[in-house]
Amino acid sequence: MKNTRLWIADSDASYADAFREYVNLKKSYLFQVRMCTRKEQLREALSEEEIEILLISATWYEDLKDSIRNECVILLSEGGLPKELHRYPAVYKYQSVENILREIMYYYSDQEEEEEYCTGVLKDNKVIGVYAPSGGIRKNKFAITLGQILAEERNVLYLNLEECSGLSELMGGNHWNLSDLIYYLRQKKSSFLYRLNSMVQKLDRMDYIPSCESYTDFVQITTEEWQRLLYLIRTQSTYDVLILDLGILAGHSVDLLRQLTGLYVPAEQDLISQGRFRQWQRYMQVSDAMDVLEKVQRLELPGSPEGPCGEEDLFMLPQQELGCYIRGLLQE
Repeated sequence: MKNTRLWIADSDASYADAFREYVNLKKSYLFQVRMCTRKEQLREALSEEEIEILLISATWYEDLKDSIRNECVILLSEGGLPKELHRYPAVYKYQSVENILREIMYYYSDQEEEEEYCTGVLKDNKVIGVYAPSGGIRKNKFAITLGQILAEERNVLYLNLEECSGLSELMGGNHWNLSDLIYYLRQKKSSFLYRLNSMVQKLDRMDYIPSCESYTDFVQITTEEWQRLLYLIRTQSTYDVLILDLGILAGHSVDLLRQLTGLYVPAEQDLISQGRFRQWQRYMQVSDAMDVLEKVQRLELPGSPEGPCGEEDLFMLPQQELGCYIRGLLQE
């Protein structure tokens, strides 16, 4: 996929140069950045160059708006904007470059036209499911720890497909989540990868997209939409591994489970949990899904069933007993 031409136009040469250097040195980003620090320089570039995204100082815009054609214009704001500029997308200048890039990708993906779906080639990446018919925090701890350990050497994306995950309480809230990504997918716009990257958050080296906040939104997502999401991620992104932390609905979707490379099932030893696992097994059997059962690796996890109390506890999981257990499991 070609890099998108992004120009930053601002009189602060040191800021513009630092922004350009940071983005151009990050191989994972989708942009090739050039800069203008004088208005006449930008006028010339607008008349001669192909500029796909123009990140322009809000103080410059009025003087240069007549020269701007079909570029995606995003204002670089130092604070409040004049009322006449409120209709334009804007990003705050004095925040991290990572946050600025997320907002740019979000605005850019929103302006693209509908795509004609094309058939991409699945890459040699893995989709690992984690599911427990009995539910519980131990499953979440396993999935998150597994993702963090794999992310030490590979590009990993964690997706929580639970009806009510509660993880926003641990990982912090966010404006955008999986519901928004599915909504974008339904619009069939052409810049899926930009929208995906605009929503990605970090837990140490592991990427994740915040889980759905609304139960109503979640249950309206069809199996076909989950499959389409996985397909687009696998064909367009650079992720080596996707971790799917499955809830009850996703864990009973045979077509979705068939997308998995492998399926870890943490097991509890009490009678009710054992009964739920056997009931789920019977459901797979009557659904003619023996191929799904062949992917199952049932696990007895060590340690306490108590959950983490905060985000800092999530960072420590790979160094604790569960992390040691998973490292041994991956070496088998």
